[in-house]
This record gives sequence, C-alpha cells and structure tokens, in this order.
Amino acid sequence: MAQAAKGQSLDKHGRNAAAILAFALCLDIQIEPSIAFHEMAFNEGNQAALDELGWFRVADKGNPHEWVAAGLGQLDRIPTVGTPPAVEQLDLAKPLKRWRRNYIVAMKMGELELNEKLNAIQKVTALMEWMRDDFILAGPAAILAFLYFAPNSPPRKRLLKSLKSNDRQEALAGARNAAWDITYLSDFARRINEGSEGQQTRYIFATFDKRLRDLARFVIGEDEEMGVDENLAKSFERWWPTKDAQRIADLWASCVKRSRFPDWWAQYKDRPDYVGELITRGEAVLLNWKRSD
Repeated sequence: MAQAAKGQSLDKHGRNAAAILAFALCLDIQIEPSIAFHEMAFNEGNQAALDELGWFRVADKGNPHEWVAAGLGQLDRIPTVGTPPAVEQLDLAKPLKRWRRNYIVAMKMGELELNEKLNAIQKVTALMEWMRDDFILAGPAAILAFLYFAPNSPPRKRLLKSLKSNDRQEALAGARNAAWDITYLSDFARRINEGSEGQQTRYIFATFDKRLRDLARFVIGEDEEMGVDENLAKSFERWWPTKDAQRIADLWASCVKRSRFPDWWAQYKDRPDYVGELITRGEAVLLNWKRSD
C-alpha cells in the first residue's frame, strides 16, 4: 500500500493490496499495521520503517475511487501522490515483548524437532510440559506447535525455515521469522478475545501468506458452538490420529487449569532477565546443532 501511494507501477501483488485498501476505505474499516512495521524495522532498520509508515498514511487517507480502480486493474498506478505527514520518531526496532516470548517458543520447537529420539506426540507433550513448568502458556504459539509437530500437517511447511541448514545462522533466522508469524497471529487472537468482552468490534486478518491464513483459522478456533477443549481436539483430528488429538487437548486443558504456587515464582525471584536467559540458551542450542551423520 505504501509503495502504491508513492505512485509506483502496480503488479499483481500491488493490485491486490490496492483492492484490500479500497475495501477498507469504502467500508470505513480501520487498518492496524503496527506488527508489520515492527517487523520491517527489525529487518531493515528503524528509519526505513518510519519512512514507509509515512507513505502508508498517505495511502490510508487516499481517494477511494482511485484505489477501487487500481484494485480492479483499471489503473496501473495511483495517480494522486500525496506528501507523507510527519511521523513520530518511534523506536519501532525495539524488540516487542510478545515477539521475544514467541521467539523463545519457536527456538524450543526447533530444538525438539531436531531431537530424532522423540516421536511427534512426545515432542508436542514435551513442549507443553516445558511451557507449564519453565515458561508461560503461550496459546497461539502452542497451537502452531500442535500443527508443526503433527504427523500429517501440510501447514507446517516452511514454518521453521532452514532448521537443518549447514549455515546455523540461517536456522536462527528461520526461528526469528517463525516468531513473527506467531506474533501476527497472537496479536490477532488477543484483539478478538478483548473485543469479545462486550464490544461490537469485528477484526479481519489480511495477509497474502496463504499458510498464515490457514494457521489463523486454528488460532481463533473453527467452531464457536463447541467448548474449547472439544474444539481443539476436533480441529486437530485432520492432522493427528483421534486418540492423540484428544490427548493433546486434555494435556493443554490440564496445563491451563494448573495453578502456579509460590515455590514456582520463587525460583525466578533473582532472575530479572529470565526471558533474556532463555533467548541466549535457545540460540546456543540451534547454533551448535550438528548433523548426526
């Protein structure tokens, strides 16, 4: 959208972006792009993200008729190019707390996947027990892990890219990328959960990443008529044997219900940067992995 607002020629991807914005403009739908700009700042630097944010705001205030025509392929570029407004000098490159937590989970998933001694159900069980005993119950991240470790799971493709690469920095980059995927979905789920408490707000998740769209359906649930546990088991029967799907749902339910006693909190009392410790450990595990053959 930002690139189109600059007057650049629109390819198929650009036309689709124009169509999404036209839809939003015509129906007075607010676009929340914050996670996208945090990811851009993380990868390309803060100033690049701030510059792009200014152009996105030009697009978001654009002429709906032009964006509709562009989305329908009647225009090959947006003719009215505005001037980016002043953008507050935010530190978009500062790591998000939510992303850091998801990065830890992504690295843990990678560590378990690299353990050839564990089968699929043992890997997902180990992840849940680790979340319960040593970390937090990160719901969207856990659901993605349920899919990732599933024995018949098309959505798992490319979730952890280059995990077994000889270049271990590529494996680490794959975990970071997966953490961003999880962050998009967890932010979406958070907004939906907050909006369900007496508010009349509807949220739409827009992405060109088909795999991410498929995963989003599992993160927010597929059938509102069923209870949470039954819903989870039913959703995953297509990827897991029925017995294992129910076992996963039961274990997750027991983890959620389990209270954390004072002794559990006491072990972290003198460790103010426990998240940093887990990141350091997770990175070391992935960087030091070597093929057994």
